[in-house]
This record gives sequence, C-alpha cells and structure tokens, in this order.
Amino acid sequence: ENKKEVNIWLPINEWGKRSRTSFEKIICKLLNINDAKNHFFQWKIIKEEDWLTSWKKYWSPELVGNNFLILPCWINLNEKFKNKQILKIDPGAAFGTGSHPSTYLCLERMESMLLSQKKVLDIGCGSGILSIAAKLLGAKEVCAVDNDYLAVNSTNSNFQLNFGNLKKLNTYLGSFNEVIIKNQLKNFDFVLCNILAEVIKEMIPNIYKCLSNNGEVIFSGILNSQKDEIIKILIQNDLKLMDVSTRKDWACIS
Repeated sequence: ENKKEVNIWLPINEWGKRSRTSFEKIICKLLNINDAKNHFFQWKIIKEEDWLTSWKKYWSPELVGNNFLILPCWINLNEKFKNKQILKIDPGAAFGTGSHPSTYLCLERMESMLLSQKKVLDIGCGSGILSIAAKLLGAKEVCAVDNDYLAVNSTNSNFQLNFGNLKKLNTYLGSFNEVIIKNQLKNFDFVLCNILAEVIKEMIPNIYKCLSNNGEVIFSGILNSQKDEIIKILIQNDLKLMDVSTRKDWACIS
C-alpha cells in the first residue's frame, strides 16, 4: 500500500539503453536504492499518436448555468439541447473550454446580466468563449484583448465558427494597459476578466479608464484564498462590490 509510481516520458531517439541505465543509477543514488535491477524501473515504448487531436475523445458537450451548452465543434448537437444557447468551441492552443470553474463562474454570472445592446470588453480572451457568450446574449459590440497571438487567433476563429463572420468583434494583441491607451478603448458597459489574480491586482487601479459610469466588471480566475485581498483592492479603488460566487476552489467577483 506504500507503493508510489512516477511516469516519465522521454524521446526515444535521445534516450538509448546507455542513457537509460545511467538515469536509473542517478535515481538509485538519490533514493538510496541498492538493488534496483528489475525492481524499480520499467521501460516501455509508446507508439506515436496524433497528440494534437487525441485529447478530443475526452471532451464532451457541457451544460453551464441555465442556458449555455458548450459544444466541441467536432460533435453534432443532440436534439435535446436545441433550445440552449450553443457555444461552439475548438480550443486549439488557447485556454477556455468552459469546463474550468473560473470560466464556468463567468458564464453563469453573465446569464444574470442585461447585455442586450451593450458594449463589452473581454480581457484575456483565450479561446474567445466569453466574447461569443456576450454576442449570444445580445451585445452590440465586443472587444477582445489578449497578450498571446494564439489566443487572439483562436478567438477570431471560434467567433467565425459560431456566427459565420467577425462583425461586432474587434480583437487586440497586447497587455490590458497598453491596448486601452493605444486604441482609446473606453465607455464599456461590461468588462469580463478571466485571468490570474496577480494580473488582476495590477489592472484594478486602471480599470476605470475603460468603464462607463455605471459599468460592471466580472473578475474570475481567482482562488478562494486570494478573494479577500482582491476585494480589499477593489474597495480601495472606489469599486462597489456587487456579487461573489464560488465553485470548487475558485471565486468570481462582480
């Protein structure tokens, strides 16, 4: 019952028999193992697989909140879900499949907001899932920002996948501060921000620059242990706390 197992993957063309034996000796020395032969190590050759697509078999449609259904783009829609708001997603290399608690909390909160004909900013857009949800909920304009070009490409691609065009979507590559200053982005009714707490902390003092007077911000990607610190910074920066929701170890603050 005390058995522990560690799996290590190594490229076979760089790890011949000699290298593997040498590697075993190093580990034996570190763990004070004397008789390691046939006891502690087992080597197995893994057949080549298309790793870029193999993960798809583990991802299925997911219901979020009351009305959203996140649908992997390679799966056909089941008739029983036809009345749901469908978010088709091909995540590619970008974060944001909706299964992560922070994304789930954002989408759940968005359902309770009146987004019709509103102007929305999505900071750290990732796969574009929140931008797509905003458009489905009636937003008149969506601006999406990310400092990773793969995420910007993914947002454009997934938006096109859902709506057949990129109308009402503007994407920007760069950090929050540089993008809003350079492009004069302001007067947003809603700002969606599903990123890491450390980045959120730096952003809060400047968030007012892009918000309308009665604008609302959703901050997610915050661990429960970081929640109180974020709330304190929000209050220090004259932002009124409206709602806090949690899921597993994560928190979402409006």
